[in-house]
Amino acid sequence: MEVKMKEISCEITLKRKDIFSFSMRHTYFGFSGMFGLLLSALCLVLLATNFSSFQWVVRIGLFCIGLMFPVLQPVMLWIKSGAQAKQNKNINSTLHYVIQEKGILVSQGDQEVSVPWYEVRKKKKSKHYIYVYMSPVRAFIFPADQCGEIYEEMNQVITEQIAKHRYFDRETEKATEEEIDAQTDTEGSLEEEDSLNS
Repeated sequence: MEVKMKEISCEITLKRKDIFSFSMRHTYFGFSGMFGLLLSALCLVLLATNFSSFQWVVRIGLFCIGLMFPVLQPVMLWIKSGAQAKQNKNINSTLHYVIQEKGILVSQGDQEVSVPWYEVRKKKKSKHYIYVYMSPVRAFIFPADQCGEIYEEMNQVITEQIAKHRYFDRETEKATEEEIDAQTDTEGSLEEEDSLNS
């Protein structure tokens, strides 16, 4: 007899710090972000070690590039996050999430949308957030301080459902036997997740 999954529900209101954390992660946890930080560091080192050799125009240029990624861009992201949080607050952005066996149901007022598990690309967990990605730039954000006691349970259920539906056939809505066998062999790979101290 098949045991149905226990549904988990929570209400999330994204705040400025939540949007900022996701924006920082998206910006810097990738090749372009790391390259930008490295470029800034090299410019600052070059400016410090050869300050007297450069003309003032070059000094200003190196200084601006040096501050761009570690200082200026985070400040711009913080300002942008504040604007987004304010806009969401004005339209009453509290979202009700239900983690179901078929997917994640999101509702706001009389509007709702269901995202099936096979559309979820990956999940990342940190100390303070669970990110459930549908695309590289689109994700559900579950802050630990709003999820409360169900945070770890939610993380476990999401991990299990993503593994279960990894080889899901979108057209037939079934997983083939070969894919299920392959899933069984590789299921442990999804247990590896980020242990970030954000």
